[in-house]
Amino acid sequence: MGIRLNADKSTEKMMYKKAIMEIGQIVMKRLTTVWLHSDLIFYNMPTGKNFAKCLENVHSFADNVIVERKKTYESVASEEGGRRRLAFLDLLLEAERKGEIDLEGIREEVNTFMFEGHDTTATALAFGLMLLADSEEVQERLFEECQQVGHEPSVSELNDMKYLEAVIKEILRLYPSVPLIGREITEDFMLDDIKVKKGCEVVVHIYDVHRRPDLYPDPEAFKPERFLDEEKRHPYSYVPFSAGLRNCIGQRFAKLQMKVVISEIVRNFKLSPLVPGARPQLKVDLVLRPAETIYVKFHPR
Repeated sequence: MGIRLNADKSTEKMMYKKAIMEIGQIVMKRLTTVWLHSDLIFYNMPTGKNFAKCLENVHSFADNVIVERKKTYESVASEEGGRRRLAFLDLLLEAERKGEIDLEGIREEVNTFMFEGHDTTATALAFGLMLLADSEEVQERLFEECQQVGHEPSVSELNDMKYLEAVIKEILRLYPSVPLIGREITEDFMLDDIKVKKGCEVVVHIYDVHRRPDLYPDPEAFKPERFLDEEKRHPYSYVPFSAGLRNCIGQRFAKLQMKVVISEIVRNFKLSPLVPGARPQLKVDLVLRPAETIYVKFHPR
């Protein structure tokens, strides 16, 4: 988006990152605590008041980012005559200039990108390195595919690496970064013998869907091979980025990040687990996280 959250340790940025973490935890607590569903109760309790404070910090930070980027965008655009590659936020500002979106809409999009992209890929990579460290066979097959390229792969070459793609998909099957998504039903339908009415809100448990034995035999096992032939799989049996019109807008970028990092590590290091077969307890807020630190040994090749 044209900014760097990790560029410095300013108080404002640290408060923003802390607020994001707390919002995720509070949202999950509210979802799983019936008496907190009521706005009247929630916002009059310490949890709700803390949520409002965190949300205020997030909105304030996003507004400041937009204002600063708008100044930069306008000055650079005037100097270069508009001939430059635009960051995501610049595209939104260009749309605002054309009357296609207002500043509140820009803030919503900025919050979506910064909130959802904050550490989803980082946690997925942590789980992925853990799985690779525990599977020497998968590692070696992936290393062989990397060796066939013979050099640091380009984006095009990364996208042509079929086994790497399967490895990424299997990591996200076992550990989807966002384990739950909510949807509002747009028309009545029957679910077995239950009538689900239009307007109902439902939660899709992605983590559970991905571990159904009828969809994925031996579901707890790390087997990238299952994604080398997907012809017989139901299109909605694998939804780490959701699906349909409201799927994750950043999924291609997230997968590319994972491909770059994992291929680079496997090309240069052999991984092994600190404790073979160990799996961390999971901590769920809006992002699936390990409850404790994941340790992996790196051995130079």
